Amino acid sequence: MRFHRMNVALVPRNALNCLDLAIRFYGRFLVPILKLWAVFALPACLLVYLLCYYFLIEMKTAVTVAWFASSPLGVLLTWNSALFSFGETQGIGSLRRQFQPLMIPLMLRCLFDRALLFIGPALVFYTDSFLTIMLGILYLFFPGIWLALRNGFRVEHAALKQIGIAGQEENSHDHRTKDLISTHFSTLCWRGAWTLFFCYILTCVLFITFDYLCSTLLDINILIGQMPYAFDPDNIGDPISNALLLLSTDPRVLTVFTGFILLIYPVGRLAWFFTYLDLRVRYDCWDMELRMAEVSQRLTRKEVVL
Repeated sequence: MRFHRMNVALVPRNALNCLDLAIRFYGRFLVPILKLWAVFALPACLLVYLLCYYFLIEMKTAVTVAWFASSPLGVLLTWNSALFSFGETQGIGSLRRQFQPLMIPLMLRCLFDRALLFIGPALVFYTDSFLTIMLGILYLFFPGIWLALRNGFRVEHAALKQIGIAGQEENSHDHRTKDLISTHFSTLCWRGAWTLFFCYILTCVLFITFDYLCSTLLDINILIGQMPYAFDPDNIGDPISNALLLLSTDPRVLTVFTGFILLIYPVGRLAWFFTYLDLRVRYDCWDMELRMAEVSQRLTRKEVVL
């Protein structure tokens, strides 16, 4: 690699800085990211609509579909973002350039990781037994959080190995990253929780805004349009109960909400990628290591020429 080709500075960033950089990155490559979003969001939304229309599924099933659909979306997004960040490409590019056959095993492995993490929520939301619910809650904390952080940088590892950074020394990348995760476990937990909360709030805000604009400007009723007395202070109880019912059963509401979950997901995934860069720079002096490796390679080539 060459530092003059890097498009993202290797400097320490806090959680807000990572989110800010993720939003800027999202805005710069809005069209390619939206194309990538459409590849996974449209089938996921269609599946949610059909399941809700024919089988009367609830919000938890729609979130489950979005949970698994976001895995390959995150792999492609993070892979191409890492290549661009380290100057290997000029941008995210077209859909054909974003996908490579060697990424298929990585996508399957990440889907397997998602399935392991989903055991806890599945025990909580898809069972009625008190014992299984308690087991699910325990699984969410351990080994759920541990698995999420341990496997959370799998795509970053693979992308940097493809670039050639991870192979500088035999144990210079994966093992040291695991040590950093163990040492700064609480910090990563807080950052992950903050990123998740921010994406949740942003998803709800954009969904409500889109719903209101559709109802007001286009006369398309999704959620608010199906509650005629939503803004009547004398009937505040009925709109709340109606909204909860529609959020649980209405195909249009669940479909649109699934689309917005996948639309905001890239912000959180990019912020997590920049969190990884901050972890390596802040606690591992990664920028100095890579720069010294670059100088060493340059001097070696000069000696060979001489």
